[in-house]
Amino acid sequence: MDPYDETSRATTHRIGGFRSWPGSVVRWILRRGADSREAEGATPPSPRFRNVCISREAGAGGGTVARLVGTHLDWRVYDHELLEAIAQRMELPVDDVKVFDELAPSVVQDWILPLREEHYAPQEAYLDHLAKLVLAIGRSGESVIVGRGASFLLPREETLLVRVIAPLKARGARLAERMGVSVRTARRAARDLDRRRNQFDRTMHRVDSTDPHQYDLVLDTHSLGLSIAAELLVKAIESGMPKPQAQPKEESTPEVA
Repeated sequence: MDPYDETSRATTHRIGGFRSWPGSVVRWILRRGADSREAEGATPPSPRFRNVCISREAGAGGGTVARLVGTHLDWRVYDHELLEAIAQRMELPVDDVKVFDELAPSVVQDWILPLREEHYAPQEAYLDHLAKLVLAIGRSGESVIVGRGASFLLPREETLLVRVIAPLKARGARLAERMGVSVRTARRAARDLDRRRNQFDRTMHRVDSTDPHQYDLVLDTHSLGLSIAAELLVKAIESGMPKPQAQPKEESTPEVA
């Protein structure tokens, strides 16, 4: 039975129930309006962050943080997986593609490319595949992307941008253990890799990837630890997720005294 008709009949019998009638009808109308918008396919609330992009200093543990976040949220993680996918598309061994990974095209290459395209084609193909792949991953959402300039390719308003850092001493120790080399050699490798990555972002995207203003969060994994750094990212992502909509309670027809 229509609550509007039920309430109207009640008020004809008891004038004392008139005061409760307008509020009841207004609530009923508002609820009907909300129901109709939902029936018409109103756009559900979207999460604040659809993807996470992690820029990192060499040896700071950015890849490990990405894996921890992906495992906790059940999101896909793309680090070396990007190279494997590009290698498959280029029909080259992964080791051959690693040569171009986060390597900025040189000024000489930009000038010579039209004349010697057959020499530089692999790097151009790498860059083309990389951009298309990152954009496709961004559209699918629920992904954690490590490096490769992804922070500056995906929409800023829906991407959590993170910079993972650590003191050179700590990074050198971590790399030395991983690479099986001396700490001195590892530190030099870290500086060289940082320089290569920064030059890649500067050349391809015209940004300084060391600038903290480029990111939502800058995390020092030496002081925080990898687990806490990952937990902070998870909390930030979960905080931006839509809250479950409470189901409205059915309004009963007011009883007329």
